[in-house]
Amino acid sequence: MTVTDTTAYQFVHVGPRNRLLYHRRRVQDAAVLALAEGLALLVALGLANRLDLWLTGAASWPTWAWGMPLLWWMVAVFSRLLPGWGLGAAEELRRIVIGLMSIFVGVAALLFLTKRASGDGRFLLATGWVLATGAVPLARWLAKRWLIYKKRWGAPTVIYGANGIVEEVIEMLRQEAGLGYQPIGVFYADEACVGDRMADLPVMGGLWHNTPDAPVAVLALPGIAPEMLSELLDGPLSIYKQVILILDLSDVPSLWVRPCNLSGRLALEITPNLFDPVAQTIKRTMDLVLVVGTMPIWMPLVGLLALAVWLEDRQKPFFTQERIGRNGRRFRVIKLRTMRPDAEAVLRRYLEENPEARAEWAASFKLKNDPRITRVGRWLRKLSLDELPQLFNVLRGEMSLVGPRPLPAYHHDELPHLVQQLRVRVRPGMTGLWQVNGRSDAGNEGMARWDAFYIRNWSIWLDLVILVRTIRVVIKGHGAY
Repeated sequence: MTVTDTTAYQFVHVGPRNRLLYHRRRVQDAAVLALAEGLALLVALGLANRLDLWLTGAASWPTWAWGMPLLWWMVAVFSRLLPGWGLGAAEELRRIVIGLMSIFVGVAALLFLTKRASGDGRFLLATGWVLATGAVPLARWLAKRWLIYKKRWGAPTVIYGANGIVEEVIEMLRQEAGLGYQPIGVFYADEACVGDRMADLPVMGGLWHNTPDAPVAVLALPGIAPEMLSELLDGPLSIYKQVILILDLSDVPSLWVRPCNLSGRLALEITPNLFDPVAQTIKRTMDLVLVVGTMPIWMPLVGLLALAVWLEDRQKPFFTQERIGRNGRRFRVIKLRTMRPDAEAVLRRYLEENPEARAEWAASFKLKNDPRITRVGRWLRKLSLDELPQLFNVLRGEMSLVGPRPLPAYHHDELPHLVQQLRVRVRPGMTGLWQVNGRSDAGNEGMARWDAFYIRNWSIWLDLVILVRTIRVVIKGHGAY
């Protein structure tokens, strides 16, 4: 449809209804989150107070502690965390941690200036801050899960688009339900599709129509002409409280992009965080702190698992494989053995006898029903415990806790050249976005896409989110084989 076709349509102007729906949903969601986070903050302070009582035998509940939820709500509103629609997990975590730090440091400074800071108060503030940093994000996540389950989280959203991108956007919004955009319908460029269904949603009209039933619209028309974009924004899209424009910039960093105005033109400021030496030092420091700090837990566990592997067939429990690391250097990754000693011969015979298995192997270099894997090995792989010895690789600086997967040379050479160049600029990781978004089910294409996205969008907050999600994925065992 051309720009001149707009005169053929009479789109409705019902902005107030959309805006009322938008604000009502925002207030409802914000109230639930505020209640959950305020209670979590009080629980964290209460636990800190009980710990102080247990250690010293004498602890009192300070009056100022009752005001901490109010301070948090003020900071959360200022940080746009209530309700926080549209915030990704990494950005949400960053705002929560910084917000909590600001109120605890502020209260500590106020108590110091008013000479009311006692030993008990300092302990309560320090311990309460640590506990709240875990309790508040957890309470927020639980509250959002409850709202999503009750279908009360977020705002009804319509998608404007064409071709196959509409289905992609709908699937993304459904998978990332925490963003708060509930797709309810489609406005499609080809009006012959009106009345049909796309991704189980109704096609409600063409691009020059709108609806009063949704306060948010997503415009997914990559390559749209500026003139047509202006007419859509000033015409049918003008009734919506919020319009989200999806740009055709899939290979450009997106998490930490800042819009800026250059003489009336929209520009995007992009910072390649992970290539900064300071950022790499911070990432390496976090790796060492976490690995060394948890060493009393994981080292005995590795020993017990190695014993289980050895008891099955009395063969060496560990093995190493060559991988491509940072700057293209090759190193030996350490794993618990999950395969039979004659694994290569078994694989060769199996692929010769099974054409379907050959095709599966050619696609991802993995097999769902791999005949080489032992009984103990299958259990280790299901929980990804076979990769636990790679913590030694992290200590040696060959790997990081989070990063693109370390690949053997034959697998690395299968990737596009630009992806290869991107991967060798950083340390490979034990876990990453690929692993928490389907792992083996995502295939080579998914691995290349997620690893490239991680490298281009790295932050310490993204690493923390991936580590937490890894625990959930490992427990469920999705995509592991």
